[in-house]
Amino acid sequence: MTTRLPGRLVPLLRRGDRPACVLLPGAGGGLHPYLRLAAALGKTHNVAAVRAAGLLPDEEPELSIAEMADAAARALDADGTVPAAVFGWSLGGSVAWELCVRLAERGHLPDLVLVDASPLPRRATAEEDARVRETIVGMLGPRPDPATVERVRRVFDTQVAALADYRADRSYAGRVLMLMCTDEEFASFRAGAEARWRKLAPDLSAGRLDAGHFDVFDPERLPQLVDEVTPFLGRASGAVLR
Repeated sequence: MTTRLPGRLVPLLRRGDRPACVLLPGAGGGLHPYLRLAAALGKTHNVAAVRAAGLLPDEEPELSIAEMADAAARALDADGTVPAAVFGWSLGGSVAWELCVRLAERGHLPDLVLVDASPLPRRATAEEDARVRETIVGMLGPRPDPATVERVRRVFDTQVAALADYRADRSYAGRVLMLMCTDEEFASFRAGAEARWRKLAPDLSAGRLDAGHFDVFDPERLPQLVDEVTPFLGRASGAVLR
């Protein structure tokens, strides 16, 4: 008998008929960093996340950003969700961009939040990738299941390979909020990434987060992120037929 895998869209907070905000996770696919953010956004939105493929047994990871965005669109379709807002951090920002481009083709222009994300091919050494990989594994807790660790590492390696081949080429006419971190670890990509996002997004607002790439969701850093995102999502727009 074939085991049916759970759906890809994971509800994080849902109360009645409210606008939907969809979160796309960073490399490694874990949703844990988003839980505190979901609680904050859940004051005004129903919040869900699209989990990464490959984190469950007998499930293969997707090999490109385009495949990830297509899968996210299918997950939304299966749930009947048309998001008013899409949020992506790190790799999730690249997937979020491509998802919104696809939604725009259908006439929907959700608000888009990009946090420390790049539209340009990732350039990193094997040593840098190994360090980031183990940082993400460390987020699993003190005694993670070995099989889970192996799947997270495999998903991460597949996803960073996809980022190395990714370049955003299509523009997006919806409202975009771009937030960049200020730590030195990933500083080299930010100037080029910001210039490219500005070229692709005619309706773009920009801000800075006084945080490192991996601590933007920590309790002491999260209020600044929420203070940037909440007013942006509170202005009327999102998922509007054009």
